[in-house]
Amino acid sequence: MPVFFSNPAGFWALLGIPVILLIHFLQRQSQRLPSSTLFLLDAIDRRSLRGRKIDKLRNSLPLWLQLLSVLVLTWLLVAPRWNSASSVQRIVLVLDSSASMEAFREAAVEAIEKQIPKLTARTGQAAYTVLESHLQGEKLYRGETFSELVDSLEGWQPSNSAHSPEGALRVGRSLAGTSGALIYVTDHLNDSLPYGTTLLSIGETIENVGFAGLSVRSPEEGSDPTWQVTVRNYSDTQQTREWFLAAGQERTSARSITLDPGATRTLSGVFPAGASRVQLVLEPDRFTRDDTLFVIRPEPKEITLAHNVAPNASELIADIIGSLENAPIFSSDESSGDETSRPDLVFSTYNPLDPQPAPPVSVVLLNQKNVPRTFFKGPIVAANHGLIEGLNWQGLIAKSTASIPVGEKDVPLLWQGDRPLILLRESGEIRQLLFNFDVIQSNAARLPSFVVLIHRFVDAVRADKIAARNENAELRQPVELAFETGENAAPLILSSDAGERTFPLNRAALIQAPSQPGFFTVRQGNRPLLNGSANFADTREADFSEAATRSDISGLPKEIIEHQTVTDPLWKLWAIGLLLVALLTWHILKQADHRSPAARAT
Repeated sequence: MPVFFSNPAGFWALLGIPVILLIHFLQRQSQRLPSSTLFLLDAIDRRSLRGRKIDKLRNSLPLWLQLLSVLVLTWLLVAPRWNSASSVQRIVLVLDSSASMEAFREAAVEAIEKQIPKLTARTGQAAYTVLESHLQGEKLYRGETFSELVDSLEGWQPSNSAHSPEGALRVGRSLAGTSGALIYVTDHLNDSLPYGTTLLSIGETIENVGFAGLSVRSPEEGSDPTWQVTVRNYSDTQQTREWFLAAGQERTSARSITLDPGATRTLSGVFPAGASRVQLVLEPDRFTRDDTLFVIRPEPKEITLAHNVAPNASELIADIIGSLENAPIFSSDESSGDETSRPDLVFSTYNPLDPQPAPPVSVVLLNQKNVPRTFFKGPIVAANHGLIEGLNWQGLIAKSTASIPVGEKDVPLLWQGDRPLILLRESGEIRQLLFNFDVIQSNAARLPSFVVLIHRFVDAVRADKIAARNENAELRQPVELAFETGENAAPLILSSDAGERTFPLNRAALIQAPSQPGFFTVRQGNRPLLNGSANFADTREADFSEAATRSDISGLPKEIIEHQTVTDPLWKLWAIGLLLVALLTWHILKQADHRSPAARAT
């Protein structure tokens, strides 16, 4: 069992050995003792006649006792410790998985290789665990071999937005226990880490210029869609970068952009003819995650519309349909013979005096030919529902007409007095938004809330349609999809530059945009559901002005030794023995002084 000395400076006490030997080499100066006879001369010790000098070492019990005292004192001062028979040193590393760590990934691995072995140099068996800060409980590595730990860091790709590591640190402390070492590897200083966490910061201030925003504007009639991006200089010095636009195998010539410290500049342009996706590329720097933007021309799912409204409502419905994006008028192909083909949404009117069933998925406007002159009275109250949330209906003026029959499962969205003015009907294949007042004879068309509510309902219908759409997303952004269900339904497949991942239908809610910038697709079997782009968008992680380096690991080895080793169980006996040796030495020397002729002469 190896022995460790927690206070190596105690070995300086061994210098007492040559000092004691030197003292015993020195002889006292001779003394004159008058005597009346010569037989007493034999009892006198031979002394130096010329004072103190180096003489031969005289073997004596005090000499050995004093040397033994020095050895015992040294043993106590160096504080020897032994490894506990069952000691296992637990070391948990929590790696900051925020995107800014990408610039210091190699430095972090190098710091771990250099500093972590020091923690186990004087202990027995070690157990290592490596966690990412954004995942509570999921591990990059768990084992007892440090070389395997280093190899596991090959797959570490920090890419998350700014977040608190507290959850991962809580899990780390539970794994490390009270005596284990919990180390947080990051690039920013943090003096308030919980759970007794030790900081290992490897950051530094670096110059960074990158894309900080993206928007794509829908084309106006006869024009191309336009993109607009912002470029930001996070440095405290002026920076110049070149940038270009690429579409497929073609690219523009490089252009230069110069930004003052902390400045932001806007770039804009149009999509090349026939291109639905482009890349905007900045001259790369040390932090490359924000140097490329992948831009796809957004396009919502196509939703086909139809209407069978009364003539007096046709102009209003035409205006509403014209305001909807990617919503063409449905046209049936009678030659195909497909009787199931029908529009996704129908605008319809309902006359309570001549009731007719409304289409299954529809927006229904009450339209009574003979409208009374009286108006609805009472306060207007909106329900707590997402479709109508935040909409102001207080200016609505509607005439009192007969009501659409209200079903037991209908959800009223708006009341005036005891009259439900707007109803939501959802049951099986039925999905209807019912305006239970005469819209044409009211001022609803002049209220923004009326148009916004219809848009929200259309978007809800669109979201549930199983069809492809184009969308720009942020890294790791959750993806909402409509897909086929049932026993024979195919799983969902996400494809990106990193490869393909298959998701069973019961885990579709876990689908996210990739963690690395680029284009990606989601499909079900051969049916495309989403064409998207994933881009870095957290500007906080692109700012390295407060990145710094500091290691608090230096104090851990001493704490680890104290936790994982035991002290000499006999140290109290050694201390008592040292005291006894000192007393015995003193007693022997005192007795020798009493027996000396000089002492007897006095």
